[in-house]
Amino acid sequence: MASWRVLVAVVAVVILTVVTGVLAFREQIRSRTLGSAVQEAELLSSVVIDRSLTLTDITHGMHPVNRSDLKADVILLKRRGEVVDLSIWSMATRKLVYADEGQDGIVAPSPDVFERAQAGKPFIGEAPDDPGHGENLVVYHPYDANGDGVVDAVAEVVLPSASVEESLNRSTWLLYGGGLLVLVLAIAGILQVRRNQLRQDRAAVQDPLTGLGNRMLVRRVAPQILADATEAAPAALLLIDLDRFKAVNDTLGHHAGDELLAAVADVIQRESGPSSVAARLGGDEFAVLLPRVADRAAARAVPDRIRDAIRRPMTIAGSRVQVDASIGMAWAPADGTAAEDLLRSADMAMYRAKHSGAGVAEYAEVAVGKPPEPAATTVRELSRALADHQLELYYQPVRAADSTISSAEVLARWRHPEYGLLEASMFIPEVAHTSLMSTLTEWVLREAADRQSQWLARGLDVRVSVNLAARSLYGESVADLVRRLIEDRRLPPASLELEVSEAIMMIEPDRAIPAMLRLRDAGAGLCLDNFGAAYGAVSILADAPVQTVKIDQRFGGQVVESSLARTLVSGWVRAAHERGLCVIAQGVETPATGRCLIDLGCDGVQGYGVCRPMPAQDFTQWLTSASQNVGGEEQAYEAGHPPETSMTDA
Repeated sequence: MASWRVLVAVVAVVILTVVTGVLAFREQIRSRTLGSAVQEAELLSSVVIDRSLTLTDITHGMHPVNRSDLKADVILLKRRGEVVDLSIWSMATRKLVYADEGQDGIVAPSPDVFERAQAGKPFIGEAPDDPGHGENLVVYHPYDANGDGVVDAVAEVVLPSASVEESLNRSTWLLYGGGLLVLVLAIAGILQVRRNQLRQDRAAVQDPLTGLGNRMLVRRVAPQILADATEAAPAALLLIDLDRFKAVNDTLGHHAGDELLAAVADVIQRESGPSSVAARLGGDEFAVLLPRVADRAAARAVPDRIRDAIRRPMTIAGSRVQVDASIGMAWAPADGTAAEDLLRSADMAMYRAKHSGAGVAEYAEVAVGKPPEPAATTVRELSRALADHQLELYYQPVRAADSTISSAEVLARWRHPEYGLLEASMFIPEVAHTSLMSTLTEWVLREAADRQSQWLARGLDVRVSVNLAARSLYGESVADLVRRLIEDRRLPPASLELEVSEAIMMIEPDRAIPAMLRLRDAGAGLCLDNFGAAYGAVSILADAPVQTVKIDQRFGGQVVESSLARTLVSGWVRAAHERGLCVIAQGVETPATGRCLIDLGCDGVQGYGVCRPMPAQDFTQWLTSASQNVGGEEQAYEAGHPPETSMTDA
């Protein structure tokens, strides 16, 4: 609505400007037309009056011969329609010197006319109170009979107004036509700009492949939908993940995969109903927002209908294919009042549906076996998990500007026997400040180094990044461990990268910098993680002994929507590049975000739009496939999957 108000205001300003311009030009045209009339009167004076009128005629009365000549000339001009009347008045006596026959009761010009005539320049005046003059044009022409610079008489020349008005009207209509044309073109241009803006706005929130909305659309509409949700009339979020999509993609090709995604999108749009908001979040994951559900039973039937329709055989690329879907459902406000919270709840429900084989699950079902709060995760439990090999590492890639996979970040996961797969945020905070943190860090480093060594043996040159907590960074043994791992596994220098958060650098720079220098001397690469999350001070880039900077996802993920985020990211990139640092942007969820960050100068991007974290074996297969398909950005994104929840890393 606001944008339309702006458009109306712009159109009003354009109309006002055009009308003002037209009126101004009309006044100029009138002035020029009247000026032409004055010039015509001057020409008449030089041709007619000068030839027949002398100073003696003015002072002592006109000689009959001169009067006769002047009268003959005036009669000829009248017949040609160039003059209506002519009268000449003495400046000295202000008496009539000459007048046409038939001008009965002629009235002398006003004293102002004689005063203005003293200047010696012709001018337009008002006709005297003489009915004979009507609406004609009166021009007063000062006359110097002997050329001594003294005005001896003033000629009152009455010109027909018809020719003047005709010229003025013709010019005015041309002006009005031109003004109207300018106005039409201006409004058409404004409307075209508006259409382009609307097209760009639609493109920003629309998935180009399926025609559904995208993650940005969900972010835009979710706040209002969730704000309107109540316990009596809740909103629902469905998270839909396709099963067996990869098999279709790998067997029939990416074109077939795209065709399948478009077909599934049509199914979701049709089965979710007209009041819903359907979106493709990325890869083969979709979301549906159901606003203010009055009938929970009817809403619960929606995911079942969608899944049943998706499971029906489809003809894709000339072949009959059949896929399945896992759907997680979360309610607002019960399962979350913010979009991210609701997505997290629906995501957990979706994984419950996938792993249980049920196909559809609600978050309330997951909540029965909900993972414990961090405070309930004891050091003893995690220590036992390490011993029982319940921990494993997931890997999330970083895609470089040239579409190659340059590195992978290591993320810890706990496959809990009771609660299922737990993210690092569910157990790391409890042990971050205990001695177990050092043991956990050592295990992560060893596992990551072993995996990297295996990749190198297979010709996969990928840098591996491991997050360090403050306790691990300041520990005396970490540098020695890193040195031994690099030497024993024969890893290239700096290929094992350690990430230190910006907050650690800012809080204790005097401790952090020497510790980081020890790690660098041991052969590790160093990365400043989550830059901008707390401070975003460019000065830290001059002090931190790092080779890489990772911009926090809160800025990296907002560059398409926020001009402020674009400005900040662009400035940080320039400052980092001036120091020779590599810049990675986190939080990439869509191809548009990735392209925007690359255009802003980022050397690489990381996020769920590139690829979600995967177990080592799956990531190795994905990495091998990606290394064989370098060069296609769309392929790189399509190979990925939509996001998990945020996490704290080991």
